[in-house]
Amino acid sequence: MRVSDNQFFGSFLKYDQIRQSNLEKYSNQISSGKRILSPSDDVVALAKSLKLKETNTQIESYLRNITSVQAKQTAAENALSNIYDTAQEARTEIIRLLNHGVLDQEDAQIVGDYLKGLRNYIVDQANTKVDNVYVFSGTKTDTPPFDNNGNYQGNSEVQNVPISKGYQVQGTFDGGKFLNAQNHPIKIVQVLDKITQAIDNQDISNITNQDLADFDEGMKAIGESRSLIGAQASNLEDFRLQHEAQKTLFNDMISKLEDANITEAISKMEQSKVAYEASMAVFSQNKNLSLLKYFAA
Repeated sequence: MRVSDNQFFGSFLKYDQIRQSNLEKYSNQISSGKRILSPSDDVVALAKSLKLKETNTQIESYLRNITSVQAKQTAAENALSNIYDTAQEARTEIIRLLNHGVLDQEDAQIVGDYLKGLRNYIVDQANTKVDNVYVFSGTKTDTPPFDNNGNYQGNSEVQNVPISKGYQVQGTFDGGKFLNAQNHPIKIVQVLDKITQAIDNQDISNITNQDLADFDEGMKAIGESRSLIGAQASNLEDFRLQHEAQKTLFNDMISKLEDANITEAISKMEQSKVAYEASMAVFSQNKNLSLLKYFAA
């Protein structure tokens, strides 16, 4: 009988610990909302969850890069749009000068001052920056891309930023290429400087149709650059939406792997309580029948 009593009491202690452990586990699941409270709870699910979290961390890095690049693309596209629209206004005046000339020196001075203002605005827009980064300087992002004469001071290199696995986009732009200023000042600025100089010299006969053709060439390059950035921006937005969808999907998968089913946890905790109380009742009824009384004392 002694061996049997020891075995009975040992079994009771073993299952008592299991039931108490289950009660604690389900209670912690309910309070924390997590199904996996320690690695041993579900090694496979934990490994899958960690891999998904690692992937999400990379996605978040791509999203940060996209946000940064989008800000620079927006600034660059707006600057090119402003330059192009300003050039359109200047072009109207150039055509008027070619077709009608000026009424008198006062009229010439007004036109000259107006074109100089447009010209200076164009150079100012070409030196656009975002968060102290000049977007048209190539990789020389701390240097204004253009001097007061419209000469390019940046370089032809660009900052490439990863926005997806194996895919990069430009984070800055080669202003010499984008504003038609390779080996010479910005083309439209160069033409405006020639025209305003002719006005200042009171000799508008130096303004020719070739000047208008050169001006149109400069405008065409800027318009193409604006369209190129617009296409890149659309592509970048597609990547952003794709990454956000993936992140949402992976977060849902992580939740399914890690999060507790609260209703199920409550049900299992209640079942464990009932089993524990039943076990205690059985023990209380039987402990006085044998040597269990000795062990329970």
